[in-house]
Amino acid sequence: MNNTFSKKELSRLGCTEEETKLIMKYQKLLPMPDNDFEMSARILHSHLQIGKDFSTWICGRIKKYNFKENIDYKISYELPENVENTSVPKFGDAQYSKLSPQKRSAMGIKTEYYLSVNMCKELCTIENNDLGRLARQYFILMEKVLKENKEWLAIRDPEKLEYKNMSAEIDAWMFRIWHRKASRSDYAVEANGINKIVTGKTSQELKIMYNCPTNELIRDYLKKDHNEELLFLERQNQVLLRMDMGYTERMNLLSKMHEVTFKPRVNERIA
Repeated sequence: MNNTFSKKELSRLGCTEEETKLIMKYQKLLPMPDNDFEMSARILHSHLQIGKDFSTWICGRIKKYNFKENIDYKISYELPENVENTSVPKFGDAQYSKLSPQKRSAMGIKTEYYLSVNMCKELCTIENNDLGRLARQYFILMEKVLKENKEWLAIRDPEKLEYKNMSAEIDAWMFRIWHRKASRSDYAVEANGINKIVTGKTSQELKIMYNCPTNELIRDYLKKDHNEELLFLERQNQVLLRMDMGYTERMNLLSKMHEVTFKPRVNERIA
């Protein structure tokens, strides 16, 4: 599986306009895999516009720079597309590796090399050209983006759950205090109150600011720090709802909690 990101996702991860352009260009040319040993050396060879044929290039680089199998790269043997209509035996990689290169070639079996990201970066450096330098920058940037996206999801997924839990507490509170079910506008009032504490804006104002379509969730556009603060306030709001505290009193208290808990971060935004 390869990782691709939209401009919206790159924005919430804090990428600059230049970084976003680089990723949007290269993620189609050099798709970043989920795991090591999934980056095709053949695709990298094609992108770097190497003068030598693929097999000569990759074997030469492995030998010259002492890259290690199963540490820097893995080898896979791929059968012809029409293998069902041929006499090529369907072995595993271990069996094909025992055949001579000439025998594999005669059978139409391709030897493919799948590289670690570190080996990709090193190969890009070795080639010492503009294409290599840009590709290396892309790999380095994507490692950072993948790490930050993992951290973002670790906050956003629990935040979604806590919003549902908070909605259930709103339902119970409305029934206890006002003897009726909560409406969509009741949920919106609570969400906007918390949104304003964290961002200074309502959901609608944020949607306009981020050009967010009406059918999408604005919190999917917010950075990790904002979602982390929303998660904190949603949990605290549930406690206050169970205490049957009124809306205005709750929002005032949540605002103070937010200021104290995230004071350095809040001060930095103000500055």
